Amino acid sequence: MKFQRHYKTCDEGDIDISIATNRIIYATSQTAPSAKSSSTTNIPYHSSRGSASLRLRSADPSGETNSTPKDLPLLTMDFKVEDVLVSSETTSLSAGSGDIYIAGTQVNEAVNSPDSVKSLRTSYYCKGFSLEELDDAKYHGLQFSPIISEENKAKVHHILLYQCPEMADDPTAASYEGRCWGDDVPLTVRRCNFGTVVAAWAIGGGPTIFPPAAGMPFGLGVENKHLLMEVHYDNFDGVDFNDSSGLRMHYTPNLRPNDVGVMYTGALPGIDIPPGEDSYELNARCPSHCTTQIEEGGIKIFSSLLHAHTSGRAIHASLLDSGGNFKASLGSEPYYDFNFQSAIDLNVTMEGGDEIHTTCQFNTEGKTHNTKFGLATDDEMCLTYLWYYPLQPKADRCIFVNVDITGYEVVSITENPYENQVAGKVIIPAALCDNQNFAVSTHVAPERGTGSECVDLDAGGEVYLEGADAAFDVGDYMFDMNLDDDYKLYWSFDEETEVLRVATKVKTGSGWVGLGFGRGNMIGSDVVLGWVDDEDGSYYFSDRFAKDNAVPEVDSSMDYWGVSVVRGTCDEENEEDCVWEEAVLGENFLLSAGVNKRMLGLVGWVIGLGVSTILMM
Repeated sequence: MKFQRHYKTCDEGDIDISIATNRIIYATSQTAPSAKSSSTTNIPYHSSRGSASLRLRSADPSGETNSTPKDLPLLTMDFKVEDVLVSSETTSLSAGSGDIYIAGTQVNEAVNSPDSVKSLRTSYYCKGFSLEELDDAKYHGLQFSPIISEENKAKVHHILLYQCPEMADDPTAASYEGRCWGDDVPLTVRRCNFGTVVAAWAIGGGPTIFPPAAGMPFGLGVENKHLLMEVHYDNFDGVDFNDSSGLRMHYTPNLRPNDVGVMYTGALPGIDIPPGEDSYELNARCPSHCTTQIEEGGIKIFSSLLHAHTSGRAIHASLLDSGGNFKASLGSEPYYDFNFQSAIDLNVTMEGGDEIHTTCQFNTEGKTHNTKFGLATDDEMCLTYLWYYPLQPKADRCIFVNVDITGYEVVSITENPYENQVAGKVIIPAALCDNQNFAVSTHVAPERGTGSECVDLDAGGEVYLEGADAAFDVGDYMFDMNLDDDYKLYWSFDEETEVLRVATKVKTGSGWVGLGFGRGNMIGSDVVLGWVDDEDGSYYFSDRFAKDNAVPEVDSSMDYWGVSVVRGTCDEENEEDCVWEEAVLGENFLLSAGVNKRMLGLVGWVIGLGVSTILMM
């Protein structure tokens, strides 16, 4: 089955194709619908299904591109843990023992009640690194790439590398290795966990590659002589494992024109989200008076990473001017996936006096207790990491919160925020501001920047059909991905025309093929189905929307075109060598509740491999 569609249609039953993460669902059935109608009740149940997250409008759709910089000489340095045991059942909590346990909001409870450790899934491990051997000259880091143990890819949640100049006067902290939190962890280590971020990676993401105009400074005259690496493990199944993950830095002594900086902004920890919420929205802002010290000419923001935990459903970051007017999007994840957190490329100039707004939406349905903001996987966060140049020494973080929903409980703040952290309440100072004001107040969510306008195909267009002569040529598509052993997805995108072209190739004996865009599950998904009628060989295509976990209803508007469905037999040795059957247009083949005869055309097509049949959409 293949088709084309615009990124944004004017149909409430269609999901926009985001420039960020797209969450898709796919399914097949071995039984084709028998009735030739648009009924929602004649679609047989699927025989296989799955979901995936990828970026359909990115040259790096999987987030795993690792293009090594061309600068010479090019050196490498690894920051890794070595064969660390991650255990959810060991009760010893001694620092530096090599075993790591729960951190953050429940560390004191874990110390006082060893049995509670067994029921907790979150572990934070910290390790210090010295770069004093680089003090002979200044260097630029050009790229940070994840080194994740293959067998632990699902359990290494994120890795952060912090600047920690205080380690120069604290040898114990400089050589520290162990859990990140607790009274027996050196105070310097705990403070560094709220320091300046040098590198950040999260599950599902790829390398951070700096633009040719900038590099991360290290060495002579730079405070990055001591670093602290924090690794967050999500031991969701409670099975002990050993890990040797970390980050690899490519660097060079040949300096680029600018130094890179990293800023993070978002919501203040200490907030509780009530249970049973379908879409609970929080708006955090870094106000204009906190950014006035940014130098004249501004900074160039070239990348962002939006971060929440498992209750997060959407994140939007926006840049506003001093008057509160929308300037640019700093990243938008309308279908946020906790297991697919990849950086977003940007080209945005931020000036002194501008504001940053981060809006997060959470779903706590199914929970019976408040979800607190904290470090554990079951806790929540709402953060935006921004990579920029030139470096601004005092622009490493700006944590504020304004909310437009009452009911938040904000913890008290002492003069020493690290005392709150030790007590299990993490308070991060807003380093950009001289006068910190952590009050919760009412705020209206800012404009997020919706991008392109929708395209209504009802406005016109000629019907055209593609039949059996429209052979499936993989060369027509820029990207492909095996969603499973039997289902392959092909696609191309055009930013100028804002059109997505898609094809699917599926091994199946008969039946239908489905592909959906949405939030990674059935409810709220924009679904297309294609099949061949076994009795007369006619082909059908259906545009639908899933309101619940049932057969998706036929959409009232048909917003796909260039659809072609062809069935054939393919050589088992060469899947691209296929003999196609003649395409027969089925009665009411569009199967739309409001069939648009001026639509830009559809026909279904299916392909077979050996004795199997492949449905192509």
